[in-house]
Amino acid sequence: MGPLVAATALRIWLLATGSVTFNADEAVVALMARHILRGETPAFFYGQSYMGSLDAYLVAGGFALLGESVTTVRVVQSLLFALIMVVTYALALRLADPIGASAAAWLMAVPPVVVSLYTTATLGGYNEVLLLGTLCLLLGHYVAHEHRDRLWMWAALGAAAGLGFWTSPLIAVYLIPIGWLVLSRVSPRRYVTAYVLAAVGFLALSAPWWLDALFGHGSPFYILSAHRPDSTGFDPAPVPMRILGLLLLGLPTVIGMRFPWEGGYFALPLAAPVVVFTMGMMWYHVRAWRRHENGMATGARPLLLGLIATFVTLFAATPFGTDPTGRYFLPLATSLSILSGAAISRVIREGPGMGIRAPSWMGVAILVYLLVFNLAGNVSAALSPTGLTTQFDPISHISHDYDDELMAFLRERGLTRGYSNYWVAFRLAFLSGEEIILSASLPYKADLSYNPADNRYPPYQEAVAEADEVVYITSNHPRLDALIAERMREAGVSFNERQIGPYHVFYDLSRPISPEEMGF
Repeated sequence: MGPLVAATALRIWLLATGSVTFNADEAVVALMARHILRGETPAFFYGQSYMGSLDAYLVAGGFALLGESVTTVRVVQSLLFALIMVVTYALALRLADPIGASAAAWLMAVPPVVVSLYTTATLGGYNEVLLLGTLCLLLGHYVAHEHRDRLWMWAALGAAAGLGFWTSPLIAVYLIPIGWLVLSRVSPRRYVTAYVLAAVGFLALSAPWWLDALFGHGSPFYILSAHRPDSTGFDPAPVPMRILGLLLLGLPTVIGMRFPWEGGYFALPLAAPVVVFTMGMMWYHVRAWRRHENGMATGARPLLLGLIATFVTLFAATPFGTDPTGRYFLPLATSLSILSGAAISRVIREGPGMGIRAPSWMGVAILVYLLVFNLAGNVSAALSPTGLTTQFDPISHISHDYDDELMAFLRERGLTRGYSNYWVAFRLAFLSGEEIILSASLPYKADLSYNPADNRYPPYQEAVAEADEVVYITSNHPRLDALIAERMREAGVSFNERQIGPYHVFYDLSRPISPEEMGF
């Protein structure tokens, strides 16, 4: 109960401080939820064919109960994280001893910043993958050992895996080690019915993915390929760069010594003990696995270390490795917390091993240090100028302080249609109740490159194209502002300008002009 209370208190504080940025990715989920309540049935995140819309349906349920707001979105994510805490504790209690399970629960309750960020602000399904993946670990370990004859567990395992597969291909990080463990211990010949039930559950709950792959206009298979279509704007990095990003950016982020949106490290001297503990903990578990030492349940170490090995392999071998900023590392949180909890329990009960004698309080001291370090990271991030943000490029981090002023300015002048970039268009659409509709047709990157996939919702494009009067809104981009002004003048279009915080507004255009006409 203590870890759950601590986790809830941390979430409430983060939400009360308003330190977690509400950006366009989260706004798209919120808009999908609103449209679901109006009768739409999207199978995937708008503009994509590989990330399922489970999160949007859950948020839609929250909207139906609590009303449409950013707060409701965050409440839904907080409830999901509470479930993650419960399932993680159940898994840790099965794989480790009660002391290790309690330590693991505390480490999840006060996690590194990357976990707090991506389980508070939704990007479309990472909370669900963490929940379903952890549930698969629990069910998989059950059916691989003493519950092979419980057919409902096999069906539940398949259903959880299928739902996770539809939600995000990231679930593969869990399913590969689970599949290996189950197949190595349970004969498919002797348990045909069990495997069939698991397969049926998987196919039934992942049906939207397969239906779109087979009959949809866009195939979700491309996300698994080495190179994605040009329309995604995705340029996979070479394998050596992925490995370098893993070592220098990703892994430091997952243990709390780096914030996802910053290039540098957090409290480097204070992080040194965390690095030493993490390396020692991993070495201890690998050594214990190879020597078949006790201390954890049968199959626990292969399962958890296998998850980490699977993640590292897939990160280096697939296009996901191009983005080492942190969100893809969430599956490691479960394994690392349980393995860390088990190692701390070992120190409390027997000392660190290797002939080293230590008092039991040393294990408690290690746990307290890790928790204090994580809490310091969360507090430092929350009180920083950016707060906790999913944006790792400063140009796309847009303060909320001027949203109301901007919307009031637009409403006063009847400027409800126009053009902007991805990070502005969808956020304003949700916050304005879709009164202000902008086509995400403008670039936002410093080099003025543009990804057509940013224009994720065609009805918005159509609404703007039919408008008699349009407005242009940019953000944090003086170079683009100057270029728009220059090209409007060249096209003989007069206009007025207004700066509102990070937003630059071109309004009172003498005639509508599209970005394409200006060469964008």
